[in-house]
Amino acid sequence: MDWVFFFGRFHVLVLHLPIGIILAVIALEAASRRRTLQRPESAGSFLWASAAVTSIVTVVLGYMHYFEGGFAGTSATVHMIAGTSVAVLATLAWLLRMWLTPLYARAQYGIGAVLVILLFVAGHYGGNLTHGPTFLAEYAPGPIRALAGLEPRRPPITELAAADPFLDVVRPMLRARCSSCHNSERQRGMLDLSTYETTLDGGEIGPAITPGNADDSELYYRITLARDHEDFMPAEGKTPLTDIETEIVRWWIDAGAPTETTLGDLDIANVRPLLRNQLDL
Repeated sequence: MDWVFFFGRFHVLVLHLPIGIILAVIALEAASRRRTLQRPESAGSFLWASAAVTSIVTVVLGYMHYFEGGFAGTSATVHMIAGTSVAVLATLAWLLRMWLTPLYARAQYGIGAVLVILLFVAGHYGGNLTHGPTFLAEYAPGPIRALAGLEPRRPPITELAAADPFLDVVRPMLRARCSSCHNSERQRGMLDLSTYETTLDGGEIGPAITPGNADDSELYYRITLARDHEDFMPAEGKTPLTDIETEIVRWWIDAGAPTETTLGDLDIANVRPLLRNQLDL
């Protein structure tokens, strides 16, 4: 199955081809209808053929990537449905363009509009899988975050003693370095690091952390391996935690993985300069 997983990862590269081709042919034919360009018969047929072929290839690679595992939730399902629909509709448009031109002329704008909507939906939910479901609204104003069902943003930390050790220090680090593979929609190794509870739950090989003992915690073990080790995290060439962040994670776990408290209530003597640096104070 390794060759399936190998080719499946090319999905994230190839998917840009059908998107660009579909948008190009829709724009080109819309312009030709308005007489701003001479009607490009051969170009339109060629572009629709290219859109159909690249869409089908993209969908096949997407399913191969899905078989690798680690994808869960609504985003994965909607992304697959929308992506598959794009391939089906692009192929239909090509066949109509080639063999039933009068019918295609009547359905052209409708097909184009539906394809644009499907591309948006597939792209949005694909982005959720890649970056996590909160990525787009991460820096949105409060009302938009509320509409998206997200919790209010944490207020800026101006005093070290007032910071929550998990919500203000550890969670932002994990989101920045780990959320692309370990979020509520994409759970490599069945591990979700998006909340405190799911971080404690761990993944398919057991708890991610052992509160009070960093050396016995899988999370700390993975982030401190040699970077060329196959089990080092984050994997796939993603930016690893800095030395300061790694040391803060160690302190946090050894301190019992505290949350819903403040740094002012904890012993931070050994990591005070690191915490001030991390919080940019």
